[in-house]
Amino acid sequence: MKPRVSIVRTQDDVEEAVREAVDLLGGIERFVRPGGTYLIKPNLFIAITADRGATTDSRVFMTLAGMVKEAGAAPVVGECPATASYTRPDIVFDGLGVRELCREAGVEVNVLDREEPVKVENHEAEVVHEFWFPRFAVECDGIINTPKLKTHTLTKLTCAVKNLFGLQQGGIKAHHHIQTGNDPEGFSRLLVDLYQAIRGRVRLNVVDAVVAMEGEGPTTGDPVDLGLIIAGEDAVAVDLVASAVMGWDPMEVGTSFLAVERGLGHASLEEIEVVGLPVEKAVRPFKRPQTHSDGKIFIDIRMAIECNSERCTGCGVCATVCPGGAITMHGNPEIHDPSCIQCFCCVELCPNGVLRALRKGRGR
Repeated sequence: MKPRVSIVRTQDDVEEAVREAVDLLGGIERFVRPGGTYLIKPNLFIAITADRGATTDSRVFMTLAGMVKEAGAAPVVGECPATASYTRPDIVFDGLGVRELCREAGVEVNVLDREEPVKVENHEAEVVHEFWFPRFAVECDGIINTPKLKTHTLTKLTCAVKNLFGLQQGGIKAHHHIQTGNDPEGFSRLLVDLYQAIRGRVRLNVVDAVVAMEGEGPTTGDPVDLGLIIAGEDAVAVDLVASAVMGWDPMEVGTSFLAVERGLGHASLEEIEVVGLPVEKAVRPFKRPQTHSDGKIFIDIRMAIECNSERCTGCGVCATVCPGGAITMHGNPEIHDPSCIQCFCCVELCPNGVLRALRKGRGR
């Protein structure tokens, strides 16, 4: 049977679009059971708002929380913010108003960084055979994955498969980058290993493509007023459809290519049942990050990390989050190129958006 993916325009009502997207898949009752407890996992990696294209729109995950409650189950909104590596994870929940929204709706919030880590083995993995997930993510009755549709400096796309990397706690994220060194393909293989380890617990994927991001994602790219919700049970199928909506060949996205290679997904749209809005009526071509401007699946040259010194505040976040210890602060950051593992965590988590990964010969 073909995996089904729905595409719905939001028009002026995001909640209605979320409900329609899930109804086109058979309704929320297909994915949750009465009396169960379900983790709703958005992309809340940093305290940058959804209208800038960075984080999941609260209307999307709060609507899903309401639907889970209506089905007689208990929703829990949870995340391991990437900012937990240099500050309190609560700053993201509080800064984006998530805690207050959940309090008003009677929905529990779980800062997953504080959960006991539980080992999950993947005997078919290619890079990492053991992952440590927050206990609640492993013991709840299922996960509803609610990613943001964005470009990504390292992986080209961050959507359903990549969003599950957010189930890795603080320092574990940095450790994974070190494990794969400066090999972008190796990191994408690690992401597929992680997806393979947790995919059996993911019941539903609902993508916030209301305001997406193109260019230098996942933090400093340009917002795209796309006005879509994309949903499906199969994360790889969802990513293929999302890539097609962005005007890309889905097989140019490393995680999708590798998942198909491993037998975890389908290679073409012809093998997916798209319901609701046809892909051809939803397409809006997206600019790729400069790191992927040559059209290859994986980055195959080293990128220079440059700082806009006029805008840099010297906060030192880049040095704190650098897994390779390649950055020292002397007013502005100085990057020791031989130590740089090309993970681009500094670019992703710079609170002022002053760092860029640039291909040689290209301007800012």
